[in-house]
Amino acid sequence: MDLKTYLSQERGRAAALAKAIGAHSPDVSRWADGTRPVPVHFGAPIEKATDGAVTRQELFPIDWATIWPELAHENRRATDPVAGPGRAGRSPPNAEKLLSFALAPPE
Repeated sequence: MDLKTYLSQERGRAAALAKAIGAHSPDVSRWADGTRPVPVHFGAPIEKATDGAVTRQELFPIDWATIWPELAHENRRATDPVAGPGRAGRSPPNAEKLLSFALAPPE
């Protein structure tokens, strides 16, 4: 759930969350209403203080996997494809091979 929804579910949650993560209550309110972005260093403490109700993925929907690559690995499904060891994916095409193929006489 998003931070605004979490805070609106119970009176005093903003103050309690602020105290739990070492932030100021007005800052937490500004993060929740979108006036100010949540600082990255508060992502994990918010997730922990809310017992996972507000996740880092929800706080940072665009770049959470870049900020916390370990989460991207943890959130893999068993059905997700995995590259073999030493091979991160397809190799880029080799220009020399492409030219030799393009210039080869037809059979």
